[in-house]
Amino acid sequence: MRQIIVDFGQLQIGGWHFALRIYGYGLMLVGGFLCGIALGRWRARRFGEDPRVVPTLGLLALAGGVVGARAAYVVQHWDRQFAWRAEPLGEVLNITSGGLIYYGGVVLATALILAYLLIRRLPVRRYLDIITPSLMLGLAFGRVGCFLNGCCYGRRCRVDFPLAITFPYASRPLLKLDAASNCFGGASISPVFAAQAAGPLRPGDGAILRAPQELSATEARWAAKLRSLPVQPAQVYGIANALLICGLLLLISRLRRREGTVFAWMLILYPITRFVLESIRGDNPHELLALRLTHNQYTSAGTVLAAAVLLALLRLTTPAAGPFLAQRRARQEVRPASSARTRKGKA
Repeated sequence: MRQIIVDFGQLQIGGWHFALRIYGYGLMLVGGFLCGIALGRWRARRFGEDPRVVPTLGLLALAGGVVGARAAYVVQHWDRQFAWRAEPLGEVLNITSGGLIYYGGVVLATALILAYLLIRRLPVRRYLDIITPSLMLGLAFGRVGCFLNGCCYGRRCRVDFPLAITFPYASRPLLKLDAASNCFGGASISPVFAAQAAGPLRPGDGAILRAPQELSATEARWAAKLRSLPVQPAQVYGIANALLICGLLLLISRLRRREGTVFAWMLILYPITRFVLESIRGDNPHELLALRLTHNQYTSAGTVLAAAVLLALLRLTTPAAGPFLAQRRARQEVRPASSARTRKGKA
């Protein structure tokens, strides 16, 4: 866990203070975006389409994904995390510490991409198939960010479970300019530790669970030794799951008979695995046997049903989503030539 990769301290301009930090979660979002764009451009060339369209689609997906995912998280956690604050807007806009719901991002990102493709009159199904594996690759990077941030953690497990992991009281960033702070710098309490402790730092000592910045240097050195109880490595499972689905989608792309199939299969594979992964998550209360599911499990079930309908509808469509780039360009070249001959004949 490393919520802050590098903490350069604060920059003071007049009466304003700006934190100079590189957050692990944000860094992984950028890495996932760049790798997803590279994969999408490569696939666009293989599909006979313009790779220059992919960065625009990537920017729309990134913007819509972050805004939609954050909006969904804020709506779900408004009463518990935002409503009681004196100025909730600042906390709503703070995404550096996590707090994103994937399906909220998918909805808005997909809507923006569809709108752009329709406005540009580009083959929608083909471009969806091109960028779909990139979405899973980007998700894998996002889960690495979750691991660095400590969010989306797993449920309690046995101490002897071979894959069990424990989280520290708080991450310790690499300090640079802010040498006066304790060893935790600007980090916050790890979500796992906070959820499990929910009171004293150590049973019987009567101490209050305080923010790392509030600890003295001596207390910080003692707190640095604290670890959470063992939990399932839910984030690691999520990374492996996203990469596996990405590989399967690349295979399906080679075997597909109709364009749009790759996108439809993503809407089946990911929700099914997400439903299973939610059962080992510890950050959302749920009880599968009592049919008390998480919001993501309900959404996953609905998405699978919608994707099954989409696959059935694709069988009624033509295999190709429309002419390829070379064909579209040839038509554009023919039209001006025909118009010139027509004008010459009239003259």
